[in-house]
Amino acid sequence: MKPRLAAIAVALCACSAPRSLVTGAWKGEVTMPSGETEDIAFAFEGRGDTLTGTIVGAPPGTTRPIENGRIAQDDVSFAIRVERPEGPAAVFTFAGKVAGDRMQGSVSGEDAARRFTFTASRTSADPHALARAAGGGRRTAHAAADSGPPKPQGTQPTPRDASQAVLAAFDTYEVVGLGILSYANQDFDQFIFDLVRNPNFPSRVNDIVVECGNALYQPLLDRYIAGDSVAAAEARRVWRNTTQPFCGVSGFYEQLYPLVRRINETLPAGRKLRMLGGDPPVDWSAVRTQAELRPFENRDSSIAAVMEREVLAKHRKALMIFGVRHLMHGGGGAVARYERAGYPGRTFVVMAHNGFGADSPLSRYNDTLEGRLAGWPVPSLVPLRGTWLDDLPWPYFIPDVDRETPVSASVDGYLYLGPGNLLLNQPIPARAVLDTAYMAELRRRLQRSPRGPDMVMDEARTSGVFFNEAGRR
Repeated sequence: MKPRLAAIAVALCACSAPRSLVTGAWKGEVTMPSGETEDIAFAFEGRGDTLTGTIVGAPPGTTRPIENGRIAQDDVSFAIRVERPEGPAAVFTFAGKVAGDRMQGSVSGEDAARRFTFTASRTSADPHALARAAGGGRRTAHAAADSGPPKPQGTQPTPRDASQAVLAAFDTYEVVGLGILSYANQDFDQFIFDLVRNPNFPSRVNDIVVECGNALYQPLLDRYIAGDSVAAAEARRVWRNTTQPFCGVSGFYEQLYPLVRRINETLPAGRKLRMLGGDPPVDWSAVRTQAELRPFENRDSSIAAVMEREVLAKHRKALMIFGVRHLMHGGGGAVARYERAGYPGRTFVVMAHNGFGADSPLSRYNDTLEGRLAGWPVPSLVPLRGTWLDDLPWPYFIPDVDRETPVSASVDGYLYLGPGNLLLNQPIPARAVLDTAYMAELRRRLQRSPRGPDMVMDEARTSGVFFNEAGRR
């Protein structure tokens, strides 16, 4: 995966300069071109027109110096350098404007046409307050790891059969969102297959809303899922022509769409399931430049609009299948957006277990924490609020998230699929890789990607059996 800008904490070296316009600890968020948001934190201290210091936590556990830090009246700018396994380091340049205790600006990377935005508020006049707080609160993975083994308090949750618990949630909620931290988790995929094949599923659910579905093709998708005469090659346009390259080579979606179509063959007209594509309606035949793609990059806005128009306004019941960041309450994800737009309390958000502290220093405590899950049925589902799981800092679940609120403020339920080191990787289907025309088209779309046009083929060659193998993501 490309380097992320989330959870960047700037802890500056000590100096005796007087307080400048930007000196202090700041917290805020970065908004990606897709519309997703990431938490961000700064600890700034300036001297004259110079901003100096270090960056901590990008990625978690790393430290690097600020480069070219500058202050010009109420304008600030600096760069960070993020190493990559292959090729030169990626450089991200921050440029912001300060107004009192508020700051906003933009972040540009290698592609000057592709910008992030950020906002932040000053939380302390002391630039070192952020670094001190990081040692004992819900902070970065490296800080939590250095503080020693966790001793979470709270009740021991009682696990329920996951399928039964999800179906029961529809008695209270209009929407259940199933979220995963990263795609291609075969155990997560298998749970969804088993869920939709449950004989009780069609009586509880009207719609399945998915991340890998281009809204441009919704009429085509409706005909295909309803059982009309639609060729498989034509139907594949729905998930192969999204803004996300991984969708087109996903073995999960290659099977999910035909599975729902076949289930509908057994159902009466009033109970047939509908599938909805949440991805923006991009027409790739008309996209040749990054500028032409930009109107379709706000994915969370598109997802929220589909949910409001097709599900919530019609009081239908829907299962959402997305990356968990799209589903979390609060922030800038799709669920948070439609909740703020007038639909609060309608959605039960579930996050799948991925091991504790995966891809971070906190993984050293995974076995101890997973020992508390020993004996849980696989798969099983538990509520988070008030449990010892809810007492764990955020980085145990998502290493680059830095939030003061407990996990239960954003996620309602926890889906246990077995120990993290035994989760299986979903391989890329041969059908996609052997489709030379589609591979050529995918390379064209990926020309501007930081990982290059051979990303998909590299993933096919290097991915292993297990989902959490080192270096997989």
